[in-house]
Amino acid sequence: MINSVMRVNYKRFARILQSLLITASAVLISIGQAFANTDLEHDIITLTSAQFAGRKTNTEGAKLAADFIVERFVALGYSVNEQGFTYQSGFFGKATGRNIIASQNSRCENCKKVIFTAHYDHLGQKGSRLYPGANDNASGVAALLYLAKHFAQSPQPYQLVFVATDAEENGLHGSEYLVSTLNKNEIKLNINLDMLVVNPRKPRIYAFLDKQSLAQYQTDIKTLSDEHLTFMATSSSARLNRLFDLKVDWRRASDHYSFAKAGIPYIYFGIGHDKHHHQSTDTAAHIDFTLFEYAMAKIALFIEKLPS
Repeated sequence: MINSVMRVNYKRFARILQSLLITASAVLISIGQAFANTDLEHDIITLTSAQFAGRKTNTEGAKLAADFIVERFVALGYSVNEQGFTYQSGFFGKATGRNIIASQNSRCENCKKVIFTAHYDHLGQKGSRLYPGANDNASGVAALLYLAKHFAQSPQPYQLVFVATDAEENGLHGSEYLVSTLNKNEIKLNINLDMLVVNPRKPRIYAFLDKQSLAQYQTDIKTLSDEHLTFMATSSSARLNRLFDLKVDWRRASDHYSFAKAGIPYIYFGIGHDKHHHQSTDTAAHIDFTLFEYAMAKIALFIEKLPS
């Protein structure tokens, strides 16, 4: 009798669980459709293809990636500038990089700028091994293009500038050069997008901010959380490291650090640790694109509510 009851309860539990999973999936899809943007998957698959050869700075693969990003921005109606730069490579060498800057024709002359950044470079190839860099950082570039598309016809009380940076992997050189050309008094905020592929087993997005921005935006970021995806805001590397059992200076971890050094407020959105980071296994095959698009829809909502 006990075994029979247990089997009946198990079957009932399985039916309930299946129903809950179907409902959750429907909610994810319906919210994602409110920001319908089918380019995320296409952009990541393109950027991680063998043709782009891992997008290592100053290679043909990186050039193809930059050309692809330019074409995407132009198709969205943005004015695009290419920003070449030179940086120290090794003790005596020099190397070149190429930032891609897309901006709207601003309707307000005195509006401050929100500058979005995502680096498009990765590790390239080592021998016959390809490092596709799907999460790091084709995901950030796809997110950048997603937001550019979302806000292309949506006036905001600030000027939006979208920058695909180069040479992040070997020293944040692209963002450092970019910041050196800016008037920081014209900048409201940097939003840096790096490694945004959400793990469905632990669906979280972390926002790492300077202390001033944490005080200003923490509540708005936390309200993005729901039963499907959690957003956590912090300015503490120690707090993130306790979660991941790592020793990382998250303030210096990506292009937002170039803005931090200049005293420009920043928010860095990412998932933190990824077991495929800097591995040849960082491929599009590991991406839950429905959840990724859901996360981007949430981030877009946050940006829409930024105070002027």
